[in-house]
Amino acid sequence: MRIKNYTFLTTIAFFLSLLGLIGPGFWNIKSPNLIKFNNNIFTRASVDIRFNPNELKLDNKFNNSKLTSKKFFGKEIAIAWSQNFLDQIKINNKVSRVFFTQLPSDLNSYKVENKKKIFVSIMLPLLLKGSELVYNERINVINYLNSKNFDKLSEFCVKYRVKKIKCENLSLIQRQKFEAFKRIILNRVNTFPVSMMLAQAIVESGWGVSRFAQQGNALFGQWTWNKKKGISPKGRYNPDFAVMSFKNLQDSVNAYILNLNTHPAYTKMRNYRKIINDPKKFKGKKFSKYLDKYAEIGFKYVKKINVMIDKNNLEKYNLIILNEEKL
Repeated sequence: MRIKNYTFLTTIAFFLSLLGLIGPGFWNIKSPNLIKFNNNIFTRASVDIRFNPNELKLDNKFNNSKLTSKKFFGKEIAIAWSQNFLDQIKINNKVSRVFFTQLPSDLNSYKVENKKKIFVSIMLPLLLKGSELVYNERINVINYLNSKNFDKLSEFCVKYRVKKIKCENLSLIQRQKFEAFKRIILNRVNTFPVSMMLAQAIVESGWGVSRFAQQGNALFGQWTWNKKKGISPKGRYNPDFAVMSFKNLQDSVNAYILNLNTHPAYTKMRNYRKIINDPKKFKGKKFSKYLDKYAEIGFKYVKKINVMIDKNNLEKYNLIILNEEKL
């Protein structure tokens, strides 16, 4: 009976790996074997008797190859997966912990509505994981503030670009200055509405089919002045910038959230967030009003984001949460 179970689970692993959507090298559990698909493409299918398809976890040590759903099985399974994923959200307002390292290479070949569903299904867990990281950091910062743990606070000062001198001298400054420091750092370590983040990912990556998203996991069009760290735009005469590349999609999400939490251009957004205070009341269209400096087109960009939110009813995702961690 045990052998049959392993055979069945290994078959599932083989099947899903071929899709290209989930990509090779996933599931952070012991690996029973190494499967070869062709002369140059390998994947590691890692499953055991406790396998639960709603708790897939990608192994960050592996990158997706150019395998696609179209190449092996057609698109019906990928479409059915995304539909089921979104249907589950309607039932319990929770998102499975399915974290993709890269986008499907054949995403642009799907019909528009199916492409949208697949992209949203891929993005929601990534955005919620990024938000979860920041939320946990916020809790830690609050605890360190309460305990006056200056060494730990110094680490967060570096990450969130709060002047380091404020951390180094915390033990010497007056209570009034400490309270001011507390307000500054807590205003930088916080989350954003999922609807706005998802809308920006859609606009900046073209629903996941842009060259930057496909080749560099760049979901939010962030610039870098170090061309070695990004992909140069085409059609521009010797641009002095590049679109930043990332080793996986989650890194792109995390960098984007950190950018909104630290860059001076989004100070007004952070101040507005402080007034609202309660994440359950966060609305994408309210926050997006402060994205006028995100793109060269200014307030036209704000309108573009809000149209995307309305057209795709993205505000409904603001209260969704990740499933609890698997024990």
